[in-house]
Formats: sequence, C-alpha cells, structure tokens
Amino acid sequence: HGGGGMPTVTVLYFARAREATGGLVEETLDAEHTDALRALLVERHPELESVLQSAVLAVNQEYATANVALRDRDEVAVIPPISGG
Repeated sequence: HGGGGMPTVTVLYFARAREATGGLVEETLDAEHTDALRALLVERHPELESVLQSAVLAVNQEYATANVALRDRDEVAVIPPISGG
C-alpha cells in the first residue's frame, strides 16, 4: 500500500449489503473517512447504492451517524435496515 497515508480498513457486509456485493463477506479498502468509503463502495459495487442510502455504518462496533475519520485497521460494518423490504 505504500506510505500514502491513506488508512486501510476492513469492510464487513451484512444482510442485503452482502447480497449486493455478490455474497462478499468482507474486503479491505483504503479510505480517509466514512463519506469517502461510501463513495468507494458504490464505485466498486453499484448495487450497494440503494442499500447504502438506508444502511448504517458502524466503525469498530460504534454507529457512525456523521462522517467519521478512519484509522488504519479500523473495522467498518455496513448494516442495512433489518425490517421489511
């Protein structure tokens, strides 16, 4: 990854998010903050866009309601709404 200063985080997919990535459970991506990560996820997995609109991101098991700065080796979970749909 080199010394670009971009944190490398592990993204975990749950429920509909996992379906949207084609069954991917987790992957490793480089992103400075959660807003950038969301954009990157949609770029890599276009089907995730609709899921992400209502999904919550949890950084190290804490809900990230606003844009959160990411650190190296953070764990980011994509948690779609559980009810209905």
